[in-house]
Amino acid sequence: MSDHDPFNEPETAHVRARKLMTEEFFWDCVDEQAPFGSDEGSDAYYEWRDWREENPDQPLTACLDWILDGQSEQYDASLHSDERIAQDLADPSSAFLADHWDIDTLDITILATSLGQLLDEGTIDADAKPLAIVAIERQLRRSSDPRRQQILNAARRVVDNA
Repeated sequence: MSDHDPFNEPETAHVRARKLMTEEFFWDCVDEQAPFGSDEGSDAYYEWRDWREENPDQPLTACLDWILDGQSEQYDASLHSDERIAQDLADPSSAFLADHWDIDTLDITILATSLGQLLDEGTIDADAKPLAIVAIERQLRRSSDPRRQQILNAARRVVDNA
């Protein structure tokens, strides 16, 4: 994979990513609320690139399953139900994969990895989109911040159209 920096040099990102990710926050690598602005989002993108270098013929779902410790089938819509979110907020140690991840870090990692494929390859594999949507929906339902919701809704639009 070529060595490029899509955040400081957006022209190095795939043209389709540039067309879909029109909001400035997608390209902001220091805004904590932006997909790649937090340490977790930035790390996830560069980990994706390393993973892709080692696994050039594997689908994005293989990378996401690696992140999800082989439990990607359980990372589903049940995780963003009101009941599950209330339970996870009340007892974070019982959340999905709590022994490996906190909720926010896991969701940010899944989303940034998925968007990372778009940055580099101009697509998000169709089989991976449901996982990205779980991350977005879980974050949307946990956030009351209007700006964070704007970012997540834009991310949802991008994932849907990628």
